[in-house]
Amino acid sequence: MIRFAESLNETGFRIKQDVAYMALDVSHCGVVVLSNATESYRVLYANAASLSMTGYSEVELAGRIDWYVNGVESYEPQQKKFRNALTAAEPISIEMRSYRKDGSLHWCELGITPFRNHEGYVSHFIGMLSDITTRKNDEQLLPQQSRHARLTGLTDQLGLRDYLDKAILATAFNPLKLTVAAIDIDQHQFASGTMDRQSQNFLVKIAAERIGHCLQIDEMLSHDGNGRYALIMRADSRSGAVARCQAIQRSLAQAIPLADQPIHLTCAFGLAIFPDDGRSAGSLLNYAAVALSHARETSRSTILFYIDAMSVRQHERTTLESALRNAIVNGELEVHYQPQVNLHTGQVASVEALARWNHPELGQIAPDRFISLAEKIGLIDEIGLWVIEQVCNDMANWQEQALPIVPVAVNVSAVQFRNSLLGDQIMMLLNLSGVDPAMLTLEITEAVLMDDTSTARVTLEQLHHAGVEFALDDFGTGYSSISYLKRFPFTKIIIDRSFIRELVDNSDDAAIIKAIISMAHTLGLSVLAEGVETEEQCRFLSHNMCDEIQGFLFSKPVTASALIELLQAGTALPPSLLAAKKIRRTLLLVDDEANILSALKRLLRGSDFNILTAGSGSEGLALLAQHTVDVILSDQRMPGMTGVEFLSIAKTRFPETVRIVLSGYTELTSVTDAVNEGDIYKFLTKPWDDAKLRGHIEEAFQRKELADENRRLTRAVYATNIELAKANRQLRNTQRHEPHLVQS
Repeated sequence: MIRFAESLNETGFRIKQDVAYMALDVSHCGVVVLSNATESYRVLYANAASLSMTGYSEVELAGRIDWYVNGVESYEPQQKKFRNALTAAEPISIEMRSYRKDGSLHWCELGITPFRNHEGYVSHFIGMLSDITTRKNDEQLLPQQSRHARLTGLTDQLGLRDYLDKAILATAFNPLKLTVAAIDIDQHQFASGTMDRQSQNFLVKIAAERIGHCLQIDEMLSHDGNGRYALIMRADSRSGAVARCQAIQRSLAQAIPLADQPIHLTCAFGLAIFPDDGRSAGSLLNYAAVALSHARETSRSTILFYIDAMSVRQHERTTLESALRNAIVNGELEVHYQPQVNLHTGQVASVEALARWNHPELGQIAPDRFISLAEKIGLIDEIGLWVIEQVCNDMANWQEQALPIVPVAVNVSAVQFRNSLLGDQIMMLLNLSGVDPAMLTLEITEAVLMDDTSTARVTLEQLHHAGVEFALDDFGTGYSSISYLKRFPFTKIIIDRSFIRELVDNSDDAAIIKAIISMAHTLGLSVLAEGVETEEQCRFLSHNMCDEIQGFLFSKPVTASALIELLQAGTALPPSLLAAKKIRRTLLLVDDEANILSALKRLLRGSDFNILTAGSGSEGLALLAQHTVDVILSDQRMPGMTGVEFLSIAKTRFPETVRIVLSGYTELTSVTDAVNEGDIYKFLTKPWDDAKLRGHIEEAFQRKELADENRRLTRAVYATNIELAKANRQLRNTQRHEPHLVQS
């Protein structure tokens, strides 16, 4: 029994028998009672069926006046008709399209009847609701299927199945191999959201014609109206079936002229063979669909034959899908936080919120498995909003307890941005929790921007005006159009971990990272590098003015309570890994003769610097990766790698070092080349003069320190320019969006 805030006794409206309440609560028909005390018509009572239809709980629906909110412009007259009937205290029956609490659309048939008290005054309205979503969807689907049938002249799935049944029976008299192909054309889905109806129809018609031209006698093609086709082919072998599919792909790939730009269609195939894979029409069509599902996970133009293992994987996926649908309800999802550390201060500057799924039987499910699955089965909106809600609740709790708090970044997928309610939903969560929007950063990928839909643009603009920050995630892995950085209100770009993984050994990755940092700073953007796992990677990034890092070097993702402990402890990066931090001088001695190394260490004993020693060039490179070295003194003749070769590599990886060769052999050609190319600062000969050698080393340290000071001054100027660029970018963003603010 559900009763709301306003006392029914006070209004003179009561249902006298408890059994009447029980009857209403078990009814499949939704029942609501609205107050007529004010023009708000707020909800006084709702039975279980109406709560199920709207998605609200008893507490949430109590007193609401917007439970029937209709966000679709084309159905605005229905909402107005409903309000007019309430104002006139007249009965009405209408069909309305409304939003549930989670933002999903549904259709309901609503009948409203005025309830008059003993004085004849309409004190309440009684509403009866029926969910007619399925019926409406069917009504919309049938005309669409009919339209596509008229356009293409193709049969539907039922017609294809009937044809396949007959073809299978015919093989009893004329044994033939039949190949069932499920076909999915990528651009049909895109066209439905971006093209006008005329262009969509033209695209569907041309695609059907081109596939049809590739058919032979007694072959059948069907179309389901949603970009998917099914084809029954007669091919003697698997290679023959593949050749036929490739011919269809080539035909579709030819440019289709449209008003805006030519379209090139791509498609994937899933194939099942009779009688090898199945002997009934139902099983063959199902297996072809399973193969197509696996093909779509591979690439746009894949052709895959069905194998039994696919059904096993399909079963596993179905099991996982079923478990995922219940994960939130069962409390199996939780949010972990991974720190993002400032490379100038060493302190945690922000954190990224990451969803984690711990299934009671399946154990820890990798995020890349369940997030991609959620996108495919339509759960990403629910999970994504749950993560943001959990983040807002955590931050609100931290504020209430006066605990340390830093901004939180949350990944939002391109699929979520197709939801026109996303901006409103995020703002509602922020408002309910009392969290400052500036404490939330949304990390989005280039896929959101490539769609460039009006819905995504409006959402970005709405949240930007509210103060929410934006970061461009996985930068460098897609098209990486610089125009995105100019057109959208980003404050940060995130370098993908794929560039960080091999930056020490891959000069191309190192050059790309330097270019990205420089470009971002020029545009007034800060830079975060993901996947930093080694000190060498961190030193490279800090030296090249990267602003923040994230990765296992500092911390793995941790629970909310562990994050608070980390922040309270003041955990930070060591000073040696930070940008422009002065540390003690360090000299690296490299020689394959142990007695030479010992003699050099005795000579330099008592000097005001650290001394590291290595017996080969490879050992020297390993030490350089682990320590910050100022000066290198290396022998020339060493097995495996000469001194010049070693120092040449050192120059590439650690260009700030000052490099000296000490050798008893005068190989003028290689040494001269090394000096001319800047690999070597000085060439000294053995045996050495102790005083002169100490003098050369001191001079090298001074040269290094002078260069460091120049770099420090350059960085100071650079940092000032970065701040100016950020201020200019913020000013431009404000000016660019000011007209929209005025209009709204």
